[in-house]
Formats: sequence, C-alpha cells, structure tokens
Amino acid sequence: MAAQVTAQQIVERIQKNLGVPWKAPSTDIFYAGKPEMQVTGIVTTWTPSLEVLQRAVAGKKNLIIARESPYWAHEAQEAQSSGAGRPFSREQMGGDPTYQFKRDYIAKNNLVIWRFFDNWNARKVDGQLHALCAALGWDKLRKNAGEPAHHEYFTLPETSLGQLVATVQGRLKLRAPRILGDAGAPVRKVAVTHGFLLVPELTKVLEEPGVDVVVAGEPVEWEALPYFEDWITAGKGKGMIILGSEGSEEPGSGEVATWLKTFVPEVPIEWIPAGEPFWVAGAKKTTGGAR
Repeated sequence: MAAQVTAQQIVERIQKNLGVPWKAPSTDIFYAGKPEMQVTGIVTTWTPSLEVLQRAVAGKKNLIIARESPYWAHEAQEAQSSGAGRPFSREQMGGDPTYQFKRDYIAKNNLVIWRFFDNWNARKVDGQLHALCAALGWDKLRKNAGEPAHHEYFTLPETSLGQLVATVQGRLKLRAPRILGDAGAPVRKVAVTHGFLLVPELTKVLEEPGVDVVVAGEPVEWEALPYFEDWITAGKGKGMIILGSEGSEEPGSGEVATWLKTFVPEVPIEWIPAGEPFWVAGAKKTTGGAR
C-alpha cells in the first residue's frame, strides 16, 4: 500500500526544505479544501483556473499549489499593489454566480488549494527568474546566477527588436506578447524581469547602463508602461517585450514542481500551465494550458 500524506504534511515539508526562515503571516495559506485531506497527487500552476482544476481532477490529483489565488483576490493587503490589492473577502463576493460555480466545483471534487507566493519569493535564488531565463534558453548566460536578484541582464549577439521578439515568442510559446519600440531597431543588451512591475522596480532594472530592451511580465499600464514609452522616446532604450503575467510567471510553476519532487516521493506531481489567456485578432484561438 502506498504511503499516505496529507496536504498539511506537504506544506510542513515545504517549510522545512525552503532554505530560509518561514515568513508568517503571509499570503501562503489554504484557500480551499481541508488541510487534513489525503493527497492523491499534486498540481502546480500559475493560477488555479477552472480549466486547470478540471485537468487536475481528470488526472486524479487533488492538491493544487498555485502562485495566485483561486478567487481572483488576495484577501489581504499586499505591498507593491498600486491601486489594487485592497482586502477583499469571499463573503463580499456574495452571490456572484462565477464564484459559486467555482466554489462548488472545488468542494464537489474534494480539491485542496494552497497558495505559494511570499515564501517562494523569499528564497535566496529567485525561482521565477531562474525558470524564465531557462525557458528563454539564457539561464547559463546569467551574470548573477545563484545570487538574490529579481532581474537579470544578457548581452546577446546583435539582432533587431523584431527578431528578438520572434525568438522570445517562439521559446515561450506565446500567442500575444505586446511590444514597444521600432521592430528594426538594433538591440544587444537585454534585461529580464517577471510579474507585476511598478516604476520603483523598473528604475532598479534600468540602473544597469546600456540596456536596449526590457523583457517584462506585467508593467502597470498607467504607471510603468508610460515610463517605458518615455524611456524609448528619450532615446535611453530601444524597446520592451511584454509577456503578460502568465507568460513570465508560469515557468516558475514548473520550477516548483521540479523542486517538490526532490522531497515528496509518495504522490505524482505535475505542472499544469494555466495557458496564455490572450490571442491576437485573426489568429486561431487554442485552449489554455498548452505549453
């Protein structure tokens, strides 16, 4: 008979193997299900969308470890959330039919959802950045490999912005990255960052001289994005490639799965990408999750 392990025991192992002191309180909590539930399998993902949950159920896996909340709100005040992130509870969601459908689906299928964000970010090596750079094929070129940094710089063979976009889009299998800058501009030095991006974090990225292009996740459109536009117009840089939050963060969920396998042998562990949510007009829409 296979050894049994509960969701709470998995979390305790994560705390033990993290490599840094556990941060509490944090956003890393159970958002759904019972911690004492026996785990049949683990799915890691960027966000526990209904499609991801359906695929987890089909694969007989009931513990979902996600970077984001299943209910579209953090339910706690978070730093670095310009104009957003105000406390919002499931009670306030009230009778919203989408909330009710998802809540009932989770309960019916005995799913347990645990968010893993703050403490994963607190590790000495940024797992999100490491995984993104690896997916881009640039990880071995990292200047600060093994050091605590949430952005990285690469000096690549000279190319055009348009050609760099094609490379990034192909390697990350993205349908709809967004681009600032002239496609024909010659570029060489690239900065890579991920996730939510405000102006203070952006200025840290641009402290490195000579950056031509920034590959980013989710620059706030009323703050960081206009800054980028002015940066390009002022002749300080050449362009920006916006991956979207999923595009920049999802590889890190694969990194979580790989890491968990080193100390959770009892159950199968699978990374199920939520899938890029956007598509370009005129292009064929495919289902999410393919990566």
